[in-house]
Amino acid sequence: MNEPHRRVMHVISGDLWAGAEVQAYTLLTQLHHDCELHVAVMNLGRLQQQLQNAGIAVTVLDESRLNSLAILRKLRQLMREFQPHIIHTHRQKEHILGALANLLSVRVACVRTSHGAPEFEPKGRQRLQVWADRLTGRYLQDAVIAVSADLAEQLRRYFPKQRIHVIHNGIDVSALTRQAAEADFRRADAQSVHIGIVGRLEPVKRVDLFLEMAPIIMEQFCDRQFCFHVIGDGRLRAALQRQANELGLGDRVRFHGHRDDIPTCLRSLDLLIMCSDHEGTPMTALESLALRTAIIAHDVGGLREVLADYPELRVQDHCAAGYARQVRRYLTRESSLDIVLNQRYHAAANGLATRQLYDRLLHTRLAKLGIE
Repeated sequence: MNEPHRRVMHVISGDLWAGAEVQAYTLLTQLHHDCELHVAVMNLGRLQQQLQNAGIAVTVLDESRLNSLAILRKLRQLMREFQPHIIHTHRQKEHILGALANLLSVRVACVRTSHGAPEFEPKGRQRLQVWADRLTGRYLQDAVIAVSADLAEQLRRYFPKQRIHVIHNGIDVSALTRQAAEADFRRADAQSVHIGIVGRLEPVKRVDLFLEMAPIIMEQFCDRQFCFHVIGDGRLRAALQRQANELGLGDRVRFHGHRDDIPTCLRSLDLLIMCSDHEGTPMTALESLALRTAIIAHDVGGLREVLADYPELRVQDHCAAGYARQVRRYLTRESSLDIVLNQRYHAAANGLATRQLYDRLLHTRLAKLGIE
């Protein structure tokens, strides 16, 4: 059986339009060419809408109305009806429910994607979910996809090494470029240097360092105008706005909140700052490089791999002064830096590697059944 037919079911939350959801959508649109797909999402939202617009079959198991046991039952029924060859899960709760539903129904090859390391130490009931997640990954799933080599190394503490596969996130560069225009802030202030940070306003993203960096840069370049952009929302927004006021940034910093035009924002920045404490392979970084916007980033996790071709953009000194120094070096370069996204991060490469993994799992299953 040289080209096994692939009938694949993905299970994903879909509560946000963040890194995991953007990557899942990009992957699914690649797989849609030669796989029969069905996606179970746990929330109504942008992912569900985008998938349906792309002609991909979607079933919503709304976790705001259904408890975990009810979702498990419906997933099991959906698997029995669709009869997939592969189950592919994303994010912790979905790993557990997807793997259990598979065990209780079709018992086919089951894959998970780990999109990043945990952002906080689990407490109370969260510890039980983490424990269940690791058990299902170890005993009920056949493969673990890590989005970076650094993340793969971390996952080896919990899962068998031979089951871990590094498949980098991918970007559809052509589609992204079509989406990106000139942002309102660039049109309104074409003369300033626009420096931004994009993401959830949560502790791990270290937006506090970004704000502390801003006055250092303005002091170093007294003859240039700067505008700093915080694009995204989260529980730290009020605290970060207070910090910006205390730093005297005034109208030099703009809190945009959530925006639906991230490609346009990225294309309109002169520099993107990524100062997270840790990262997997963030889609924002890939999108920025695909749009030829330079990144000054913490030399950690998947960011180290993403910027392997541009070591001068990586920051080892993880503090406001360290980022300011790297920004200064970049802005005072004698020659411009030609930013290009490495081919290994293109959507086609991601889709191909995932299909090849599916095929290996299918061949292994068929071989066990004595079918060639």
